[in-house]
Amino acid sequence: MGRKRGLRAIAALVCVLALTATAAACSSGSSSGGGGSSKDSGSNGDTTGISGETIKFGVAVSDLDGLRASGFNLAPALTTQNLSKRITSYFDEWNAAGGINGYKVEPVILVWDPVKPATAQKVCDDATINNPVFAFINASGMGAKYIECIAKAGVPTFFGEVAPQSAHDTGFFTSISPSAEVNASSGVKAAIEAGQIPKGNAVGILAGNGPEHVAATAAAKAALEANGNKVTAVSVNTLQGDTGIMSTESAAAINTFKSANVTNIVVALQFTSSTGFWDNAAGNNWNFTFLDVASSMCTAYGAKSLKPSAVGGTCYTIFGDNVTSDGKLSPESTFEKECRAHFDKISTADFGGVTSYPGVPSGETRTLPDGTKVSSDYAPNECTLTNLIKLALEKAGKNLDRGSFMKAVRTVGEVPIALASDGKGNATEDRTFIGTVTHGVKLTAAATGTAKNATGTYNGCPVDIQCWVPVGSTWYPITITK
Repeated sequence: MGRKRGLRAIAALVCVLALTATAAACSSGSSSGGGGSSKDSGSNGDTTGISGETIKFGVAVSDLDGLRASGFNLAPALTTQNLSKRITSYFDEWNAAGGINGYKVEPVILVWDPVKPATAQKVCDDATINNPVFAFINASGMGAKYIECIAKAGVPTFFGEVAPQSAHDTGFFTSISPSAEVNASSGVKAAIEAGQIPKGNAVGILAGNGPEHVAATAAAKAALEANGNKVTAVSVNTLQGDTGIMSTESAAAINTFKSANVTNIVVALQFTSSTGFWDNAAGNNWNFTFLDVASSMCTAYGAKSLKPSAVGGTCYTIFGDNVTSDGKLSPESTFEKECRAHFDKISTADFGGVTSYPGVPSGETRTLPDGTKVSSDYAPNECTLTNLIKLALEKAGKNLDRGSFMKAVRTVGEVPIALASDGKGNATEDRTFIGTVTHGVKLTAAATGTAKNATGTYNGCPVDIQCWVPVGSTWYPITITK
């Protein structure tokens, strides 16, 4: 329903971190970059997923129960139901208060096997064909290929992580982060400006073959070649989901990069697919630049899961921090405090009565060196996206259809973001992502048992777990230009 707007989202980092299934007929052919469903995408009569005064909302989560049954050792609190209620509990609150404009929201839980990414195709089929829903949300983890599949079918889609530009271009897609291309290009340019990637040096790129990886690789390569760098790219087959093969393929990249005499490695491959590489990367004197272009790249869980050989690498991301660059716990915004309070209300019992604490990876309960018991940090993406959805539903009014809902999403205006974009978001007609600013963070070691320092952190980390620490206090704007 939308028309081309001729806009292109470019992450123009002001002073570029100077601190150093088949598309439905209603699908939009919207702009590239930040431009999504535009001002002419009002009511379109598509009420799929609305029955009387009930709205069906697809909620996609990893099938952790199936994963546990197949032999994986997961924290007790990491269950499919617990992941689901991080979103559905908000629906419960809305419904208990009488709904939104008289509508009650009914969740439809859709699951995939996280070690078999292709199983997410069934999520797309269920959301668009088998059990059509009005709209869809995945806070994290689902492959961008399948997220895009849903948005292309004209389903309003909300995603907490990074997707390729082609997903943004559907006109029905909204994320917290800019596209993989924007993140990759801006991340490389920031690393160049910070002096991490010297002009003319040989640089390796380690990536996967998912659409987000391919898009990011192309953007990163273009930015590097513009800097006079000779680029050697290695692609790991991430789509087939075999962790053993991915480990072997990523390990083989070591020799490829050695042969090319690279001095820097640009990493666009998440830790789940790069174990073999990190097992063999130490001792090569490579500088690592992480690009936030795939699931869990620059999260607390991702930091914890990377091998010691990755310590010192820098990631450029919109996602935020539990600590400051000078080694203190970050103060929380009013919205972040609300997110934490909600999470504790629904989850404390799952952690034996222990409340959430900044920086504790999802699902974990642990005892700090001083004996304090802490549990899983709150779920920021779920809190951020459900708040945006609620505001848009309220704005769309009683005459609700997918078109009027997307019009409302694009005109909410300023919105808060938890643990990202320095708390600042914007939902406007020229944007398909709500983040507004970005920054650099460095992977920092904090082994279990590390003593708390005088500023209340553990070698700069919120708990005694390896973490991302901001390299400075400044956030840099992401602008949308013609």
